[in-house]
Amino acid sequence: MKLKLFFLTLILSSQLFGQKITEIKGYAPNMVGKQVEVLQLTDYVSMKEERIASTTVNADSTFSCSFYLDETRKLLIKSNNNVGNLIANPGSTYEVVLPDRDPYSPYRPAGNQVQLIFLNLDSTDINYKVIGFDRMIDNFVAKYYTKHNADTIYFVKRLDWFRDKLDSMYAGDTTDKYFKYHRKFTLARIDDMRFYQSRSKYEKFDFYLRNTPVYYQNEAYMKYVLNFYDNYLKKVDPATNEKFYMGILKSSPSELFNALGTDHLMQYNFKLREMVMIKLLGDCYFDKEYPRSNIKTILDSLQTKSLFPYNQVIASGVYSRLTDLYPGGKAPDFMALYNGQTYSLEKFSGKHLYLIFVDPSATATVSELKLLVPLHQKYNSNIRFLMVVVGEENEANKKLLGEFPWEGIIAGEKSDLVVRYKALTKPYYVLVDRIGHIVQAPALGPRPNGNRQTIENLFFSIQNAASEEDK
Repeated sequence: MKLKLFFLTLILSSQLFGQKITEIKGYAPNMVGKQVEVLQLTDYVSMKEERIASTTVNADSTFSCSFYLDETRKLLIKSNNNVGNLIANPGSTYEVVLPDRDPYSPYRPAGNQVQLIFLNLDSTDINYKVIGFDRMIDNFVAKYYTKHNADTIYFVKRLDWFRDKLDSMYAGDTTDKYFKYHRKFTLARIDDMRFYQSRSKYEKFDFYLRNTPVYYQNEAYMKYVLNFYDNYLKKVDPATNEKFYMGILKSSPSELFNALGTDHLMQYNFKLREMVMIKLLGDCYFDKEYPRSNIKTILDSLQTKSLFPYNQVIASGVYSRLTDLYPGGKAPDFMALYNGQTYSLEKFSGKHLYLIFVDPSATATVSELKLLVPLHQKYNSNIRFLMVVVGEENEANKKLLGEFPWEGIIAGEKSDLVVRYKALTKPYYVLVDRIGHIVQAPALGPRPNGNRQTIENLFFSIQNAASEEDK
């Protein structure tokens, strides 16, 4: 009898698990032989991605992969630097076409957004619902939100009529939590637009957030929350701001939590308050008024001691984002003085920056740097080079700097620049875009990698994109 119960339990567990196996299959005509990755966001605060499945596109352009999914969430489908997205329900199967990027659009090193084509999509699927709803929202805004209508009673009446129409249309759709939140917070986006008789900040909070449970994996909800609390500390009263600052100086999560609780927009939903608190710590990290070491100490503590379990995941993601270099993230600022000149990230804004960290004692250093000289000559109108010779300021290192046509400095192993960019092995390269965000870290060098690519592939794309913008 016990043996029968064991096998019955095993079968039921397998069936339950099987219900959450999600499959994505389809066609990628331009990616034959390339890898297709399926990624999910760990959270919408840190925006960290993690791979949950991968496969290779077959010779007939088909691909297929399956994976365990715990809840409805947005997924990213990535191949050959093209990224499309879909919303996946656990246990569902999706058939899609992953197209190549528009050849007339500029190549973006951080990834080209493409629109997935859905095949055989059922009208009850979450993607079908979201696409249809978003199209109605876009059409309404395009038709009625004009410079002539926004500040008139006419737009308010049309918006009320539109809300009533949507409420009636979706009155029977009460079971799909993801779509319910999507509808509510997509409409909330319209409330954020300026128009006659629009709600105040406090009215919006009471209507949209005060009694709404936190839904970490709903994109519309999370985007609304992050936008709602954008620059939040600059908008609170000075007393609350001062308490928050003192909480950071004391490295005390509880004092920070209590400080935010004195503001009406943070009083009622504790889970939301703690999540926003973690977001604010990430924001403050790049403000020179706040001690970074204290912020890292607090976030390190919150990774294991948050009041709510999923906020631990967010704290871990934010901590990692602040201490790691990642594509799309803000490049660490730096300040270096050399030969009477000040070098900082701001000094290079407006153009891409290629950072070159070298070990002068390595025998292959000079030969590798010589391979960069023709690239510098070819692309320096769009990309600036900065070489960092890691070592002591002696005659040999000064001579090395003078041998090459780009700017260069000498910095110690423990200098701010070397430490912040994690230049542990050398040569080490980092590519930063013209507004100070990481493109690649570590970046490719002048020698081909395993895929026979060099940094010139990216340089060429950047120069082409710049040429297109100048037309």
